[in-house]
Amino acid sequence: MKTSKITLLALLAAVLFSSCSLREEVTSYTLRENYYRNAKEIETGLNACYSPVRSIYANVSFWQMTECATDIMYLNVRNQYNAVCNVSPSRPGCATTIWQAGYRGVSRANSMVQAIEEAKEKKYISAAEYGRLRAEAVILRAFFYYVLTATFGDVPFYLDEVTEQNRETIETLPRTDASLIREEIIRELEETLLPESLGGKAALPFRRTYADGTDYRMGAAVGLFVGGRMALWNKDWEGAKQFFGVLETIYGALSTYPLTDIPFSRKFTGESIWEVSQTYEPYGLQLVAGIAPWSTPVRRMVYNDDEEAVSDSTHCFYNGIAIPELGSEAHIYSCARPTSFFSETLQPYDSPDLRSGEYSNGATEARGGSGNLAWRWSGFDPTTPQDTWTAGARRVYWFTSVGKARATPWLGNKFWCWDMKFTRDYNNYKVFRYASALLGLAEAHLMSGDKGECLRYLNMTRRRAGLDDLTVADVGGNTDLMMEEIRNECARELFGEFQRKFDLVRWGIWYERTVQYNTASNLVANIRPCHRYWPIPADQVANSRGALDNKEYGE
Repeated sequence: MKTSKITLLALLAAVLFSSCSLREEVTSYTLRENYYRNAKEIETGLNACYSPVRSIYANVSFWQMTECATDIMYLNVRNQYNAVCNVSPSRPGCATTIWQAGYRGVSRANSMVQAIEEAKEKKYISAAEYGRLRAEAVILRAFFYYVLTATFGDVPFYLDEVTEQNRETIETLPRTDASLIREEIIRELEETLLPESLGGKAALPFRRTYADGTDYRMGAAVGLFVGGRMALWNKDWEGAKQFFGVLETIYGALSTYPLTDIPFSRKFTGESIWEVSQTYEPYGLQLVAGIAPWSTPVRRMVYNDDEEAVSDSTHCFYNGIAIPELGSEAHIYSCARPTSFFSETLQPYDSPDLRSGEYSNGATEARGGSGNLAWRWSGFDPTTPQDTWTAGARRVYWFTSVGKARATPWLGNKFWCWDMKFTRDYNNYKVFRYASALLGLAEAHLMSGDKGECLRYLNMTRRRAGLDDLTVADVGGNTDLMMEEIRNECARELFGEFQRKFDLVRWGIWYERTVQYNTASNLVANIRPCHRYWPIPADQVANSRGALDNKEYGE
């Protein structure tokens, strides 16, 4: 497919337009020569590049697309189109948000790269400031292209600014081969971020993202992770080992990061490479999202005289267990559930895997895991008076609709939002974690022919979860079986973390694997091989005057 590297204007930070497509207008509301004259002013422009990240990841439909339409999780609700693959160019689901926010982010990052170049030429910033600021803009741009190519496959590619002279060309950009986009982004990340010993400029400090607390800026760790993921997509195993290998020098031993930090309610944790943050203050700032209402055990409801369901404001009864910590005001929808493949084969109730559930395997006390699933929980008998709910009266109960080990569990406390008000989920979403990089290293070493190193990295996540190490003998030295172990370990470790569909697609097994294991009736009725990538929205195709298409969808 024709490769296009054209430039797009990202209008300056303060009044950037709210939606974005390839049909941009050249708009001037401030002259660049009057602004971006120092590092602080440039940082304000970079700040505007972050809001599209939140637009994508705080959108529950994106989570449903990446996790519920897979082999390990389902949400059998007909009108949740992204979860059941009921999408098309004319009804693109979350594709509209991802396309608009993704290109809004690309646009802004492109503009900031150009502004930083001009500030350097005019000596408004020092060489050190230039390297740091440009690296941040490059990482942001890479982040958005990672999301766009993973979601849509081949997409239009451009790096600079829109002008009156090139606007007509930009409006009719065709798709560019996704592997070529990733190749270009990888090259730029290598040049910008890798240490000098590996041919890079090391433009940003090598530090953990949240080493100093709640830093919201994308640093070297995010760029290295994105570079590694793009390399995996491109089967560039040496590139993946380079990017993830530098991350390993930054983050160190995985065992130093507890499983109990993985739940979304744990914020800005040491292992995190990137989190999308939320906050809720009853009479103040409220940045909230919506995964928890779709992933918490059902809460008892009462009905008004018109037979409309309303929350019972006096009780905290969740599927037969009184759990005061979850609060008495949460509104819970029909919940996503694990597939039987996941909850019976990969992480069954009686597994020693600490990630399977806090009270799995007969535990009477919390096991100190990540809380993927919940067959049982610690709470109180809802038939007893509330004034008897003391610490000594707390017991572990089976959820009513579960009742036994072979039944389908709820999603676990990894996704629950404590004391949630209505549907205002204020958890931080774990987008990238260090464990994912180590599993990427396991895959890259296996594909390079080094089974020993593959198992060394694979066993890092297994060992932390309380599982025995795998050996070459366990899989008979078979590469295909070892790859299947990596796929299964990715499912266990990264359950619900926005990556499963993308992994299945890049492995070339999304359709077959999802059809085999996801038996949700609404998904079975809709799923087609073309759904490996979401469609470009029909209005964007029309705006391109035929340059874009959705041939896989028959359009």
